[in-house]
Amino acid sequence: MTFYAYIRVSSVDQNEERQVKTMKDKGVLKEHMYIDKASGKNTDRPKYQLLKEAVQEGDIIIFDSITRLSRNYYDIKDEYEFFIKRGVFLEFVQEPILNTPKEKVDDIVQVALADVILSLLSAFAQKEREDIKQRQAEGIAIAKAKGKFKGRKTKLVEGGEEEVRRNAILEAYQSGTSIADIRKTYRVGTGTIYRLLEREGIKRK
Repeated sequence: MTFYAYIRVSSVDQNEERQVKTMKDKGVLKEHMYIDKASGKNTDRPKYQLLKEAVQEGDIIIFDSITRLSRNYYDIKDEYEFFIKRGVFLEFVQEPILNTPKEKVDDIVQVALADVILSLLSAFAQKEREDIKQRQAEGIAIAKAKGKFKGRKTKLVEGGEEEVRRNAILEAYQSGTSIADIRKTYRVGTGTIYRLLEREGIKRK
């Protein structure tokens, strides 16, 4: 039995060290950690695919969260089933209720409840991604329509379009968009972005 860990961050400038530390604390060796810097929109990620080839029956894969596996409802369900059929056990640090049982469960009600919980959390993972993308699109539309924002220090205060733009920047950052891309998209200075993040007490996961 080998312990593996799968770690995913959404962009190349996003730091995976928090997840790495979590896995070290769980006893996973660095050589058994598979790390991707890619979106969770699908499972077409190089390290994840290598992990699927490496694991054997009886092995355990640890994820920080179900959202690290994917942010697509159907992919989560399919991948979860894939590992179960191969006899690979899954553990989720933030959602231990989704951990696959080490012994066969004969109680059909318990099986059904586990499937319902997986379906709900998978749906929430996809919905969160869709909401973030929608808010980003709204913020981009405002930024493009309001050329007066160019070259002007943005206050990013509450109220009206300014609040929508502020929220879009925060959501973009939390979803993994780089500071450079946020700066270009929303025409806001780097210092303003960091001050906003500090003011809101937001740290990227």
